[in-house]
Amino acid sequence: MDINLNYAGNVNYDSKQEVGQVPEKNKRKQSLEAMVRNIHKRTHEDKRVRSYFHERGINNASIDRFRLGIWKFGGYDRFVIPVLDKTGKVVYLKLRITPADEPAETLSEVMGQETSIKKYEIYPTNAAQVLVGEDELRKSTSSDVLICKSELDRIIAIQEGVKMPVVTGGGLVQSFRKEWIDSLKNARNIYLCLGESAVGKRGATILAKRLAEHIPSASIYMISLPFEDNVCADLTDYFVEKRGTTDELFNKYAKCHCGAEPIDVSTFKEMTVDDVANVLDSTIKNNRVNKVITFLAMLLAYTEDSQLNVMFNAQSSTGKTYITLEASKYFPAQDVKVYGRTSKTAFYYNTSLMKSDDSGGFYIDLERRILVFAEQPDMQLLENLRSFLSHDLKKTPFILTNKSKNGRNTAEEGYILGFSSTIFCSANMRIDEQEQTRSLILSPESTEETVRAGVDESIARNSNKDAYNTKLDANEARRALMERVLYIKNLSVGQINIDDSEYLKTRFYEKLRSTPPRVQRQIGHFISLVKGIALLNAPFRMVGDKIIATNKDVDEAMKLWSVINESMFYGVPPQALDFYKNFVIPAYRLKNKTDGGEKGITYDELAHYHFEQTGNYPNLEMVRKMFIPALQCASLISYEKDDDDKRQMLIKPMVFFDNTLEK
Repeated sequence: MDINLNYAGNVNYDSKQEVGQVPEKNKRKQSLEAMVRNIHKRTHEDKRVRSYFHERGINNASIDRFRLGIWKFGGYDRFVIPVLDKTGKVVYLKLRITPADEPAETLSEVMGQETSIKKYEIYPTNAAQVLVGEDELRKSTSSDVLICKSELDRIIAIQEGVKMPVVTGGGLVQSFRKEWIDSLKNARNIYLCLGESAVGKRGATILAKRLAEHIPSASIYMISLPFEDNVCADLTDYFVEKRGTTDELFNKYAKCHCGAEPIDVSTFKEMTVDDVANVLDSTIKNNRVNKVITFLAMLLAYTEDSQLNVMFNAQSSTGKTYITLEASKYFPAQDVKVYGRTSKTAFYYNTSLMKSDDSGGFYIDLERRILVFAEQPDMQLLENLRSFLSHDLKKTPFILTNKSKNGRNTAEEGYILGFSSTIFCSANMRIDEQEQTRSLILSPESTEETVRAGVDESIARNSNKDAYNTKLDANEARRALMERVLYIKNLSVGQINIDDSEYLKTRFYEKLRSTPPRVQRQIGHFISLVKGIALLNAPFRMVGDKIIATNKDVDEAMKLWSVINESMFYGVPPQALDFYKNFVIPAYRLKNKTDGGEKGITYDELAHYHFEQTGNYPNLEMVRKMFIPALQCASLISYEKDDDDKRQMLIKPMVFFDNTLEK
């Protein structure tokens, strides 16, 4: 095919000069981004040019996605592949000679010799080469990565459905840079597919060794393509010529070459709530229900739509953030986003989560991620996220106001894609009911036993951090749970179904005395816990490509739910409900025990009773600003002026409890 495309990528497409002959002053006038735009525009308009890519197996969607084109360079038509750095900026153009001008170079490639016509060029020629695909690698939550031979191989692999990030050094296998290897440090499985030539295989062996040395936690796989008569075959040939599939590529032709041992599912055993609690106890003492629910909520991030939100409400220094961050250490670091403080709009401009869609718009990618707000987020942000936290839509739209170049206000539309498991840590118990019903409400334990255990753990950690970390690293149960998390993540779970919905319904209603509207959301939370336990035991719950939760999973979930059921029913943080049960009700009963009256108690009387029981006075500021408003909002107390002394308020319990539910 003879296609004459003598243009320099200029807006006017000067056909009288070839690119190599354009004066330097003219080259400097246009940015690489503009060149890419103009070259692709011509490709987009010319069916003859597109046929070049079609012959290589690249479809129209990929041509547009990667903004490919054809450019006359050095007297030859060249495929143009824009190369982006890790920030997504075009840094150079990779140019590959087209098949029409490609010489017969099978022998020279095998022998590692150069031909008179260079197969690949870059423009500008002095550009520093980058790890192609690192921009997508940084955004991905996958623990797997594929390293391929060339940019065209990468495009074909993505086009054919490879879900993991695909990167390439652009042929620089033996000089694969240290910083490129560092960018792969979070990967658990690294696959090398560098072609069947002697040069490719030799380079893959060298690279595999370097990867294993620098990333000892990763398993390095070599992919041998099924070619016997073509020793120079590559990934493009596999997909285009052999019509190969991604499943066979990784499950049939990939073999572990070196590095960490692959995850051995045969060693897995079914885990109960108590088993998980025992593993987490390595760093999180006591707090059995809190830490298990937090872990399961994070694990549910790896589902299609069963993610769970958790809101830790308690006074400061009780361990809200500690429990959350320690639980998050069992998950790949790239999946967890921790925020200290974020404004109502800054969250939407987070470049690490922002992606561009095919229409030129942008979206926030929160699929299968774990969000941790270590401090109370902006209340307006919580309101803005209500639809997202409710899982109303797979794409939650939003509109932001920006300033245009001329200073006018403009509306910019985007959307949040998918759902995340979201953990909020806050000392503020005066949270709107709409936020509370969208989350499981937890409070860390504050018993003397738990506090002492926390102090002992802090001493052990900070006395000798090296020894402490060495002990943790040697904890086999801890390592096994981390491996289990990676296995579950790589399953890319879709649906989790309930085997016996009638049994689930019966167990849930056991603890209910009435059904206020908030119960409609609580059943969703309970179902998510059931699915979380089924997901934890995925190897034993798989039926085809689905996970089926059993009655055993329902019973395990009920062990957790029965502890938080009351606080969820009333919409009160457990710490506030415990204070109500342990101090407010007993102090009220003690005051009215003698005369059988029903007069409420004062703050002084409540503080005095607290001191008699614990030897400490309560933080009355916390009681006034947090506990009392939360209890009053839940209709657990009345809070009115004393008829005998209008200067003071009386606290009167409205609901009395036995060991389970209200009388």
